[in-house]
Amino acid sequence: MISRRDSLGLVAGMAVASVAAAEDDQAMTAVDDSWTRSQAGLLRTLMKLRAALDDRVTLEWFKGVVYGVADSAMTPLFTVNAVAFAYYEETQAGDFRGRRVEVTYHGDLERDRLIERFDNPYTGGTVDVPLSRTPLQDAVIGRNGLVVPARIGPMRIEAETGLGPGLVNGGRCWVRLDTRSTVFADGVDAPVNEYGESITYAGDSREVADPGVLSAACQLSYTNAMSWRPWLQMQGRPGHTMTAACGEKVESLAELPPDLRDFVRTRHPDLAEDARAVLSASMAQPG
Repeated sequence: MISRRDSLGLVAGMAVASVAAAEDDQAMTAVDDSWTRSQAGLLRTLMKLRAALDDRVTLEWFKGVVYGVADSAMTPLFTVNAVAFAYYEETQAGDFRGRRVEVTYHGDLERDRLIERFDNPYTGGTVDVPLSRTPLQDAVIGRNGLVVPARIGPMRIEAETGLGPGLVNGGRCWVRLDTRSTVFADGVDAPVNEYGESITYAGDSREVADPGVLSAACQLSYTNAMSWRPWLQMQGRPGHTMTAACGEKVESLAELPPDLRDFVRTRHPDLAEDARAVLSASMAQPG
């Protein structure tokens, strides 16, 4: 039987523990919420989640489905599997500058196996499906989001970007990065491509608030809408594509899903062997 003294001691101990837990929750919430109220705070949180505050190489991967959107109907077309290799360094101005390369392949809807040919349900034709690897590019992220170049070769780009809002709830945090761009070819009035994407990065709010953590574990959700890909050969049909995907930020090839890891090793062995060397290489200057 528990004595009256022991009972009082137990109740007092529980009360003290409850007060301490409440104080800890209040302190954590106050610290975690602070970054949501400034663009500088949003940027540093984004970089902890998307990449790192130091210059380590990180890998940002996602897997999802590409839909055709026409006549108000969504049609699943194929899967998308992508991984981006990048590193960044913080500048004196407070933005982050680095290098980035992204590789992508499309798969069939049933087994997500890499496809090289696709039967287009809109046109009835069969098209070649290319693999994609972006050229080595400078990457800049500032307090207003991605910094998109005004020109790439003969193409002029008009872009709107956004960073935030940020959200903290139940020990988790989220921050969103949006980019919308319209691409024009020199001498052509109509845009050749219109593209919009929204990526939400999520992680542990305690990791984000910890000044000793330079790269926090991160999960991401990815959505984009864009003009028909040229290789679909849509022949002027109205509509566009939409992608819905999810993934993570990791720090090694071994942490990728097996199919993406094998894709990088077989199709992009230079990135598999030494991504830092690839990202640090000299870039070709436009002629």
